[in-house]
Amino acid sequence: MTFDQVNQKVKGVPYISKNNAKSLYDFIIKNRPKHILELGIAHGTASCYMAAALDEIGGGELTCVDLLEVKDSFKPSIEEQLKSLDLETYVEIHRMTSGYNWFLHNDIKSSSTNENKICKPKYDLIIIDGPKNWTIDSSSFFLCDKLLNQNGWIIWDDYKWTYARANKRKDATDGITHRSMSQQELTTPHIKEIFELLVMQHPNYDNFIIQEDSDWVWAQKTKQTSTKKITYSHSHSIQYYIIQKIRKFLRN
Repeated sequence: MTFDQVNQKVKGVPYISKNNAKSLYDFIIKNRPKHILELGIAHGTASCYMAAALDEIGGGELTCVDLLEVKDSFKPSIEEQLKSLDLETYVEIHRMTSGYNWFLHNDIKSSSTNENKICKPKYDLIIIDGPKNWTIDSSSFFLCDKLLNQNGWIIWDDYKWTYARANKRKDATDGITHRSMSQQELTTPHIKEIFELLVMQHPNYDNFIIQEDSDWVWAQKTKQTSTKKITYSHSHSIQYYIIQKIRKFLRN
């Protein structure tokens, strides 16, 4: 299914921008991953773009994981959107009671079946878009690393998201009460800390892409290297980026 075909069906349904969706779709078309893992799905709009890309290249599997308790919170649901596109065959959905880290536990355990009990990696692309929390998602990174194939990629959303920003609209995020956190925890972007302190410092990760205007960051699992490549990219023109900065300043 082409990008424009899926975009016509799901446009306006959160939570992925058209530019990020196009980046993800084009990546799959170019790199032809056989097995993709998506942690955190909401309405499943990003899932639809990935399933459409798998359909376009003629095969592949997308595994989606989210909380059981939010299954009925998103309308349309991932199931409804995939059915409307006739793309259900490419997607396997798992609903977990406590979150995706326990899914990763089970996946690592089931993938450690040889005599030495060493986990055999299986995914070519992993997208982490969940609680945006240091404690949870720092663990997620190391768990995902065990399951990610050599030369595979990990993507994080919400690179600059903070609890302080969310605190203006609600008292808790993904079960984490804001008042239980220190001021530093509230104002610090947790995914940015994970990316800079854990991922970029990891000896087996390189080719970092920081999409500052879209809040996405990418990293590739490579062999150990003494140098690191970092690319800063912008989906929009510089003028657009400046306008967004001004709008953000005025809102604050």
